[in-house]
Amino acid sequence: MFTRDDTRAVKGAAILLMLLHHLACYASRYPLDFPGFASLIPGFVENGYLTDVALNALICVPTFFFLGGYGLYKRWERGGFRLLDALLDLYKRYWRVFAIFVPVAFLFFARPQGSMSEFCTRYLVASPRQFWTDFLTNLTGYAATFNSEWWFFGSYVCALPLGCLFCMGTKNHRSFLADLFLVFAIHILTQGLFPALASVPALSALGRNLFYYRFLELNKFAPVFFCGIVFAKYDGLVRIKNCLSRGVWRPVLGFAGALAVFFCRAWVMTDMDGADVILVPLFAAFVSALFDCWRVLKGCFAFLGRHSANMWLVHSFYCYYFLEFTKLVYCTRSVWLDLLILAGLSLGTSILLELFYGALGKAVRHRDKALSVR
Repeated sequence: MFTRDDTRAVKGAAILLMLLHHLACYASRYPLDFPGFASLIPGFVENGYLTDVALNALICVPTFFFLGGYGLYKRWERGGFRLLDALLDLYKRYWRVFAIFVPVAFLFFARPQGSMSEFCTRYLVASPRQFWTDFLTNLTGYAATFNSEWWFFGSYVCALPLGCLFCMGTKNHRSFLADLFLVFAIHILTQGLFPALASVPALSALGRNLFYYRFLELNKFAPVFFCGIVFAKYDGLVRIKNCLSRGVWRPVLGFAGALAVFFCRAWVMTDMDGADVILVPLFAAFVSALFDCWRVLKGCFAFLGRHSANMWLVHSFYCYYFLEFTKLVYCTRSVWLDLLILAGLSLGTSILLELFYGALGKAVRHRDKALSVR
């Protein structure tokens, strides 16, 4: 089986990979007084292995797209998916973080350029007009200038209606391979043909067309969203997991398989576009098989997965934009201790956000009930 808890557990692994990616991949984003990471393993940092691992941790992004497509199809299959409701829920979660962190950023973390990373200076207001332009484009998810790592939101919003069309268009299909090759075709079109057409001088206006840019020139990870739909339709993840041995060998094969996919992506297929359509489903299945053998571990990662959306939305503020918190995150030279600090800050913030909005919702309902009694 691949249940909702399995999805959450894989999301929990993916969010930790995202934190590692943003923490250790970009040396230019470190605090200026941070000397860099060190390791007990000779050459692990100096020879670039940490950078390779952190860079390839970006597999988290197509994994989130894949799981999003997987969940969309399962809800669509049950008749419980409504596009408008899904978009509204997505915006509500985004706006809940936006309403707190954006004002805090401009009130307390707006600084002129000095002896700090340029990432710590982006909340200076150049002009009221520019501020309100940025505010509206960020509020809608059209742009991500307040937090560069929020680009995923706009891409995911565009993937949802396309995913619905894909479900409807392939409803009567009964071939896994045919639907998978359709995903390959979508990748070729959205990553190769459509961008190339927009670069032709006679067709250059296409690049400025909202619908062409948002729905035909998809983000490079977005085609994996449709792969998630295909694997959900044909129970592909369950089939992969069933191929693994039972008993003591299952966690070994799950761990070895996930590790093999991870490093295949980093060192074998690093120069190839589209490999994620194949690698990400394997990665999700292997990680899920590993968690099946350790219920406590699966529960811990499922807990992280329940908070993964909030953690994604808030973690980069601590990692890049809020200087005092950035110094706290990079307070040691151990990438694993610093990752633990970043994960703790992000998870703790998510829990507090849920408590705050839960209490706020109860207060509103209590007020409405009192008013109705009167």
